Amino acid sequence: MRLTIYFIFILTCFSCNQNNKTNKSYGDTVVKKYFALIDTSGKFDTSDMNFKVLKAYYNNNTSYLAEVDSFIKKQYSSRRNWDLWQSDIPLPRLNKLNVDVAFRFVFSVYGSPTYEAITITQTDTIRNLHYLCYYHDKDSSTFHKRKEFVKTIKEKDWQEIASKLLYADFWGLKSEKDYRGADGNDLTVIGYQKFGSNERYHFVHRWTSTTLNDAFYYVYYNLLDKNERLFATD
Repeated sequence: MRLTIYFIFILTCFSCNQNNKTNKSYGDTVVKKYFALIDTSGKFDTSDMNFKVLKAYYNNNTSYLAEVDSFIKKQYSSRRNWDLWQSDIPLPRLNKLNVDVAFRFVFSVYGSPTYEAITITQTDTIRNLHYLCYYHDKDSSTFHKRKEFVKTIKEKDWQEIASKLLYADFWGLKSEKDYRGADGNDLTVIGYQKFGSNERYHFVHRWTSTTLNDAFYYVYYNLLDKNERLFATD
């Protein structure tokens, strides 16, 4: 009896091991076909980090995987709560403004310590724009406000901005992309919306060209006079 039970146990383990090997072999085959398809086509972006990680894992490229591990640790340690923007902007979070909807555009030229934060809000039929230009000394973690004011905006302007953000799929965009450059502009758009007792909060950060530019440029060049913004040229 014991011999029979032992035999069944061994047979079960062998069967499970064979199934695992079969599944792994099938997975390897599919991934191999995937790489072959990409190598023979010009339609795929092989610079994407997701692709690079998959290929490194498949080829057991421990050197690149170590770089990825270092990148992950850095993200968790330096920007884990970046969407809160408590340490980067000398302004209260959007959900503290007691409004129904709010969007904040934070713009800067790469490498410059000067930032422009434009916050538009709506509560019932009241729509406002708050502008802040400030200098951020990161070495001392201090802020110096250069210009700040509030002005009302028209309903048609609010609707235009909302339409452009909707077209850009703001709420569906990933918060960040890995691609960065040595020149260009930084744009972050932070959004807040309240539905009764529920609310949602999202941010999108992009470098240089982005689908969010249309909404930002409309706010910057249509709602701000030349003497109100940092860059006076249209």
